[in-house]
Amino acid sequence: MKPPERRLSSRPQQDKNAQQQSDTEASRLKYTEEAQKAYERLQTPLEKYTARQEELNKALKDGKILQADYNTLMAAAKKDYEATLKKPKQSGVKVSAGDRQEDSAHAALLTLQAELRTLEKHAGANEKISQQRRDLWKAESQFAVLEEAAQRRQLSAQEKSLLAHKDETLEYKRQLAALGDKVTYQERLNALAQQADKFAQQQRAKRAAIDAKSRGLTDRQAEREATEQRLKEQYWR
Repeated sequence: MKPPERRLSSRPQQDKNAQQQSDTEASRLKYTEEAQKAYERLQTPLEKYTARQEELNKALKDGKILQADYNTLMAAAKKDYEATLKKPKQSGVKVSAGDRQEDSAHAALLTLQAELRTLEKHAGANEKISQQRRDLWKAESQFAVLEEAAQRRQLSAQEKSLLAHKDETLEYKRQLAALGDKVTYQERLNALAQQADKFAQQQRAKRAAIDAKSRGLTDRQAEREATEQRLKEQYWR
């Protein structure tokens, strides 16, 4: 007589499948909740207010909320929405006072170094640096500092805008510097010409005084004659 066959129980497998199903459902619920929160963050204040209003209206219609509670929750939702309208716009990246001070000092240093190199190159040439040339050096130094700052910190919107127009700005300032140098040079020539003319007048006055004395005129007469001569020269110029 054969011994009765032992039937293998499928209970452990069923328990395992049930556990996997439970884990799957829990995971889905977790990510569904995360997705809902993410969606709410992406909603604009108006969209959030409208969604809340629709939710409460449906609950009131279905009799799932008391009128008093509905009024309270709607008032709170409206207040939250209006508060978002009063919030000032974010100004974006703010540059600390320390960074601004450091950048300003660095730019000033670069500007002075550029001016010193020019003065050393033209030492003794009796040249004068135009204000437009100084402005160009200052702009070049500021852009150099901004580009360096961009490697170690985030730039503000204003700083990014300045860098975006770097090439155009420097080109205009180079043209202004070239023209300013010409104007400054011409002013220097005019000043030298006036000095030379004044010196020539003084020399002629001295020679006229000597000539007057040689003709026996008094000092007063000689001075009057020299004055008349200067007036004639100025009139006929």
